[in-house]
Amino acid sequence: MKLQVLPGQHFTCRSCTNCCRDWHVELLADETESIPKLAWPEGDPLRGASPLLRIGGRTFLAHKPGGACLFLDETSGLCRIHERFGAQAKPLGCRVFPFQIAATFEGEASVTGRYDCPTIRKNDGQPFEAQRGEIERYTAAMELGSGFDDLTRCALDRDQIAGITQFVGVLLNAFADDERRALFLIHFADWLSAQQVGELDRASLGAAFEELRDGVEREMNRSVVRPGAAHRLAFRSLLAMHLRRDEDVLNGRAGRVRRLIALTAFTAGGSSPRSLNLSQPHVRMRRVRLFDGKRRTAAPDTFAILWRLVRTRLESFQFMGGSNGGRNVIEGLRSLALLHPLSVAAARWHAAARKSDVIEPADAENGVALIEHAFGRSPLLQAPTARRLEATLVERETMARLIRTV
Repeated sequence: MKLQVLPGQHFTCRSCTNCCRDWHVELLADETESIPKLAWPEGDPLRGASPLLRIGGRTFLAHKPGGACLFLDETSGLCRIHERFGAQAKPLGCRVFPFQIAATFEGEASVTGRYDCPTIRKNDGQPFEAQRGEIERYTAAMELGSGFDDLTRCALDRDQIAGITQFVGVLLNAFADDERRALFLIHFADWLSAQQVGELDRASLGAAFEELRDGVEREMNRSVVRPGAAHRLAFRSLLAMHLRRDEDVLNGRAGRVRRLIALTAFTAGGSSPRSLNLSQPHVRMRRVRLFDGKRRTAAPDTFAILWRLVRTRLESFQFMGGSNGGRNVIEGLRSLALLHPLSVAAARWHAAARKSDVIEPADAENGVALIEHAFGRSPLLQAPTARRLEATLVERETMARLIRTV
């Protein structure tokens, strides 16, 4: 399989151990046999320990009561399996993280980095290209499935989709602020949905820019209007689904019924992100004041991390298909636009926890990481209810109100 490795992506493990605490690794069938058979020496606390967690027909590595993986040495910050038996003895899920490898076009795959990892967020370390051999071995060991089908591609060919992603990636730079960039994405998705497949090429894309830019500016020149009550409710519901951290339930720190109640309370305008995700601050929604249109950021590039994520998803084609919940080209572009209000909302909670209304880059980093954790991956977000909420919110007028007021 041909692997696309984008330039400009970097990663070197810094042993922060976040992935060994906040991540539950699902095991392959053969790993459920090999991990319990590891030959720990007499007297080692791992000898005879129960290393597996089975829930709903799926098997994960077990975690300690405090939340850390059973195999994490919390003193050294090292993996006990890696330390004693070598990297190849670890489950494939542990070795692959934080790389996200996904099938794209027929016979092709691409690799990006997961923003759960702080090193990926900082884009720090060795270039991905220098690790190509290792990533290709992971790719060969994974069951990626087939590439995009005709429905996912909206009957567009590879060259047309490549032209679309290049056009959007370049033109994002033509807009001066975050709101205009997000509006451009939603206007472009609407424009694209009205085009004839056979007539779409790079020339027609280039000719559309002025029309798209003018549409964005007209939107920005309108008075700021708060979303209606039904759309505010829908947005809070979708935000809650992104913020919910199932790992808290898997390691026993939160109950399923309590999480369902918290999800309902958050949607209704009460509760706080901590009720959905124990790593988040306890700040009530009334303190955050979503939809007041008075958001302030510390600098124009506060959300630079968001646009790096968007461009990476575009260039890797991981905004569509299996790496984004099976969305087609147009749905995928709209979901990228929705990342803006969702990430801003999550960042606002971190700013509020500092008793500030000004979003700093660290708040933006936390907000983007929270939303990216679920983006295209959470089973909850692929359910029909969530997809209907998303379809309602990505309508142009509603998105314009969200983008300008959240």
